[in-house]
Amino acid sequence: MFPMLLPAQYSPTIASGRPGQAINTQTVGRGVYQVETGLTLGWERNNSQKLRDIAETTILRIGILDRLEVSGAVIGAAVESRALSGRNSWDRGISDTEVGARYSFLDNDGWVPALVVDGAALLRAQDEEFRRDNTGARFIVSADWGLTEATTLTINLNRTWVGDGTAGTGYAVSLGFSLSDRLGSFVEVYGDLSKPATAYFDGGFAYLIGNHVALDSSVGWEGTDGVPSYYLDFGVSFRIDGRVLRGSSTGTPR
Repeated sequence: MFPMLLPAQYSPTIASGRPGQAINTQTVGRGVYQVETGLTLGWERNNSQKLRDIAETTILRIGILDRLEVSGAVIGAAVESRALSGRNSWDRGISDTEVGARYSFLDNDGWVPALVVDGAALLRAQDEEFRRDNTGARFIVSADWGLTEATTLTINLNRTWVGDGTAGTGYAVSLGFSLSDRLGSFVEVYGDLSKPATAYFDGGFAYLIGNHVALDSSVGWEGTDGVPSYYLDFGVSFRIDGRVLRGSSTGTPR
């Protein structure tokens, strides 16, 4: 969201993975603890039916080395469905849990992109209504290019094994704009490369309250088999620099 302010690792301002589907190529930096949390409100319209879903996602990222971080994610969801009786019902609970790691291999240098590899295990620690059959996995390769002083292109390719014997390949292409020192925006297309290929769209804004706290909002559209769905997403990200808390001289931002 604020590409030209961000080196590959620790940066003076927080480098959040929110909002949007694509992940950037920044790691949080050694000794940094970062929390990214958000609420997504979704609607799906099929003929005369309008179904809703709500998801709350919280991700904890911990910097082990300047280029290496580990993370954990918990997603809680409430999903509305139409029963055979015609009455709507809700399934609520923990819908997903993940643990993962991210490593930054390259920094952006001209046409050479910044490059990061992110991997996660998709766990079975879920409520019964959402539990996957087996542990799954996901791998993402993300590349960033600084196109101008205020514009960055991010491309993701991912491969996911969801835990039910199937796998899929997806993509995300995001264009980010620095509108000011504190305000950024993005537009994005993402979807599946597996048959049939799909294309969904979203866009939004992020605002820096301070160097360590950011707010964001976005809106998106998805449509599968002629059934459109829409969502609104709101979130906050903040970080704690453990190096400063320990009184280390390395805690001074670079």
